[in-house]
Amino acid sequence: MINLVLNRILIIGDSGRGKTFLASKLSEKLGIPYYSTDDFYYEIKFTKPRDKQESIDNISKIYHKEKWIVEGTTHHLIKSGLDSADIIIYLKYNNIFFQLFSIIKRHFTRKDASFYQTLLHIRHVIHKRFQTKADRQKMGQMTTSERIKPYKQKVITLTSFKEIDCFVNFIK
Repeated sequence: MINLVLNRILIIGDSGRGKTFLASKLSEKLGIPYYSTDDFYYEIKFTKPRDKQESIDNISKIYHKEKWIVEGTTHHLIKSGLDSADIIIYLKYNNIFFQLFSIIKRHFTRKDASFYQTLLHIRHVIHKRFQTKADRQKMGQMTTSERIKPYKQKVITLTSFKEIDCFVNFIK
């Protein structure tokens, strides 16, 4: 078992990678509450976004706490968490088919997401996955890997659910 001081944990990665699963397991094991950026981003879950500044202000209150686990993908909501986190866990899997399968499987367990929303989500994931570096630069976007590069000393990259399980089992 690893005995690290982990009071502020940021879990990032694309949709369908296991962020919520990992956050809930670590929360249970460490006794630290976890939060999803979705809860700060949406006024009405998966349908009506909040005002951007309001969502940033609300999640900043969490980042000022002594202990937290935050999981999510929304760049403007994880930005200040990158500085505050003791550890950043980046879930990055190479297989898009597994990612799409996870999103479809999750659709059937969520009561608040319509089939149309799930299709839009899949379209977004495919577009994001195959967007070129030139396209991102034109739009002023960075990849998650580029965004976390300055924090590499506190980043752990996990590339499968098996690695997630191993990580959780080694945390004391």
